[in-house]
Amino acid sequence: MPHLPRLSSGRSQALGLALSLLAGTQANAQSAGDVLDKMTPEQSTSYINGVVEGLAYARWLQDKPDRTGMACIYDWNYGDDAKANSRRLIAWLERHPDKPVGALVHTLIKKDCGA
Repeated sequence: MPHLPRLSSGRSQALGLALSLLAGTQANAQSAGDVLDKMTPEQSTSYINGVVEGLAYARWLQDKPDRTGMACIYDWNYGDDAKANSRRLIAWLERHPDKPVGALVHTLIKKDCGA
């Protein structure tokens, strides 16, 4: 049997999601409570980074060829104010544990980067 490479947790999660979708299993948006209470710090960081990537790409598709909005979203998550924004995000998620993470992240980013 050939040796299979070990998948990183992010790749494992993506593979699991893809397989569940192929099997016809319903996938639901993760609530803020799920991300805060049921995921490890690494998992929640990876999940939120994925949401940010999706928002940045959607913004680029909306604005292309202008990259300003996309750059603002990336800077919000990875730039100089990332730690402060992360603290704001955690507080925001804690206030809305039953809401979808994607909508909550979008709300905060929209305040700083526009729609």
